[in-house]
Amino acid sequence: MKQSEIRKGIKVGSLTAIRPWGHSRDGHIRWLFKCDCGNYKPIIVNNAGKNTNSCTKCGFHVDDWNDFRSSSKYNKLYLLWSSMRNRCDNPNRDSYHSYGGRGIKVCDEWSKSYSIFKKWAIENGYDYRLGIKDQSLDRIDVNGNYEPDNCRWVDMKTQNYNKRNNIHIIFNGEETNLFKLSEYYQINYNTLRSRYRNGWRGEKLVSQPKRQKPHS
Repeated sequence: MKQSEIRKGIKVGSLTAIRPWGHSRDGHIRWLFKCDCGNYKPIIVNNAGKNTNSCTKCGFHVDDWNDFRSSSKYNKLYLLWSSMRNRCDNPNRDSYHSYGGRGIKVCDEWSKSYSIFKKWAIENGYDYRLGIKDQSLDRIDVNGNYEPDNCRWVDMKTQNYNKRNNIHIIFNGEETNLFKLSEYYQINYNTLRSRYRNGWRGEKLVSQPKRQKPHS
């Protein structure tokens, strides 16, 4: 649908145009549409009617669509929710192979409703005042889905410990991982990973290089 054709009240499929909704990052005009089911969805004008004539999977509800605005204190949470769904559902995303491509999904209640995800996030410790280094959505089982029983809010250090690409090892008879050893022995993580891949084990793995004597 062209810009000249859009106006308040016009209907596209099950969506009714409500009012202008700013511009996309690349400058395209957007309008806010309301679905017959009560959900809201912002759509780029030129895309209205192109596979966007319903709100299937849009996740917006009358009480929640304001979080889409950058001025909302919960905008970061909305963006996180949107990104979570995209990396699990959108094969065109660069990160899809590590998530949806491995069979990881967003549970139905979160995928279909931002409001349900937001309610869970707040009840389980989400703080809109914290940045990504202090607060990150972490899957307890890195091979599991995004769902209430498998997710928690942690700082970035804890999430790094739990990443799928972290190398878990047995060191001095105890199970640990390279991130923990890197922090404890103050050795660069990439150095430890290189040593481990080259066959270094035990105390040799965490040995500090000898300092060369200064030339006299």
